[in-house]
Amino acid sequence: MLATLRHRDFRLLWLGQLVSTVGDMMQSIGISWHLYVLTSSPLQLGLLGLIRAVPFMALSLAGGAMADSMDRKRLLIVSQVAQMAFAGVLAAATATGHVTVWLLYGATFLTGAASAFDSPTRQAMVPNLVPRREMVHAMTLLTLMRRTAMIAGPGLGGLVIGAFGLAPDYFGNAISFLAVVVAVLVMGPVPKVVLTVARPMDRITGGFHFARREPKVMVPMLMDFVTRSCGSAGTLLPVFARDVFFVGAEGLGVLSSAMSAGAVAGGLLLGSLPPSKRPITLMMAAYTLEGLFFAGFGLSRLFGLGLIMLFLKGVANIFGEVLRTTVLQLKTPDDVRGRVTALSGIFDNGGPQIGALEAGAVGEAIGPIGSVISSGIAGGVLAAVFWLHPSLRDEPEESSDHLSAAV
Repeated sequence: MLATLRHRDFRLLWLGQLVSTVGDMMQSIGISWHLYVLTSSPLQLGLLGLIRAVPFMALSLAGGAMADSMDRKRLLIVSQVAQMAFAGVLAAATATGHVTVWLLYGATFLTGAASAFDSPTRQAMVPNLVPRREMVHAMTLLTLMRRTAMIAGPGLGGLVIGAFGLAPDYFGNAISFLAVVVAVLVMGPVPKVVLTVARPMDRITGGFHFARREPKVMVPMLMDFVTRSCGSAGTLLPVFARDVFFVGAEGLGVLSSAMSAGAVAGGLLLGSLPPSKRPITLMMAAYTLEGLFFAGFGLSRLFGLGLIMLFLKGVANIFGEVLRTTVLQLKTPDDVRGRVTALSGIFDNGGPQIGALEAGAVGEAIGPIGSVISSGIAGGVLAAVFWLHPSLRDEPEESSDHLSAAV
C-alpha cells in the first residue's frame, strides 16, 4: 500500500492534505471550545454541526459536477484560498477581541460551503494521479492520512489553545492551507473529464441516478447516514472534558485524538488480516460495535476508561469506513466517480453533522451522559437492522481480491 506514494503528484497531494487537515482539526477543536466557553450550551455546540452541514449538503452535488467538468487543479486552489481567508478573519477577530457567536457560526457556514467543492475535487483527482490498479491503495492511504491528522490536529490544537490562546490556533489553520496550494501548483497537468450529458441538472444528479440503480452503493451510504444521524461523538466532548472528567482544553484534545488513534491502529490491523471473502458482513459488524463502544464511553466515569472506549470506537469506525469505500469502488465506474464521491460525501458528512445537532438537543434535554448513551445504542441497533437488507447479504464477486488490494 505504501508503494503508492512513489507517484510524485499523488505524494504531493497526500502530504499537502495531511498538513491542511491537521490545521482544520485544530480550528474545529478551537471553535467547539470557544463556543462552549462563550455559551456553556450543548445545544449551541450541536448547532455548529447543522450550520456546517446545510451548505455542504446543498452544494455537494454541484461540486461533484464541477469536479467532473472543470479544471480540477484550479477549482481546488480556489476552494483552499477561500477557506484560508475564512480562518484568517476568525484569527484576526479573536486576536482583537471582536469575535462573537455569530462570527463562529459564519466561519463554520462558509467553510462548509467551500468544502462542498473541495472534497469531491480532491477525491476525483486521485484516479488521475495513480494507476487504476492502485486506486483502492490510494483511497486507503487517504483515509489513514485523515485519521492521523485527527490525532495530531486536536492534540496540537488543545496545546496551542492552552499555551497561547485561540487566535494562534485559528491562524495556524489559515497557514496550513498553503500546503495544498503549493502542492497543486507544482503538480503536473491533470486531465479534464469530458461529460457527454448536456443538461446541467442531469450532470448534477448523475451520481444519484447511478447509486439508485446499484443497491450495494446506495444502501451502505444510507446506513452510514442514518446511524451517524443518531449522534456525533465529537459534539459533546467539550462537555465531558470540562464537566465530567475535569481535564480542560488539553484533555479535550486528548479525547478527540483517542478516536483517531484507534482508527489508525484499526487501519494497520485491517492491513495485517488475510483477505476477507465477506467484506460487507465485516462492515456491518463494525458499524454495530461502533455504536456500542460509544454507549460505553457515555457510561464511563474515569478519564482513562473513556479514552479506551473512544479508541475502540475509532477501530470499529475505520473498519466500517474502509470496507464501505472498498465496496463502493468495486461498483462505481470512472465516468461518474466525481459525482458519486460527492453523493457519498453528503452522506458521510451530513449524517454526523445532523447527529451533532441531535446530540446537542438531547444533551440539553436529558444531559450529555444520557445523550451519548442513547445515541450509541440507537446507532448500533439501526446498523444491525440494516444488516437485514437483501443486497447486503450478497457479497460482491470481486470482494476477496479487492479487499486484499484495499488493505
